[in-house]
Amino acid sequence: MFQSDGLSGAAGGGHTEIVRMLLDKGADVNKSDGLSGAATWGHTEIVRILLDKGADVNKSDGLSGAARGGHTEIVRMLLDKGADVNKSDGLSGAARGGHTEIVRMLLDKGADVNKSDGLSGAARGGHTEIVRMLLDKGADVNK
Repeated sequence: MFQSDGLSGAAGGGHTEIVRMLLDKGADVNKSDGLSGAATWGHTEIVRILLDKGADVNKSDGLSGAARGGHTEIVRMLLDKGADVNKSDGLSGAARGGHTEIVRMLLDKGADVNKSDGLSGAARGGHTEIVRMLLDKGADVNK
């Protein structure tokens, strides 16, 4: 069996064919942090492959990385597979980055607006629509 860092490195580096080769030889998708790396760097096809192989969406912090990076399709895939929106700081990263659609998706899935510093980050970045969304969901203006 391969070391988990091989799959993680290939996934984070965007090397789809190597990811497939390692998985074909028995690399364990849940002993690796490949999902997080692929999600953070926006490697949609690799995320899809890892999810199809049973990667646990709540083992790693892939949702946070994808949200922070503005990778909407990956965020959607992770949420569809049951990623816990309050386990990570995805809302904060998406809010700081001005990723309105991702913020909306996370809020629709029940993200806690007072768990992170999303309001502060959105305000600092001048993201008016996101600030409005967070306030509408009850964000604490004094936090």
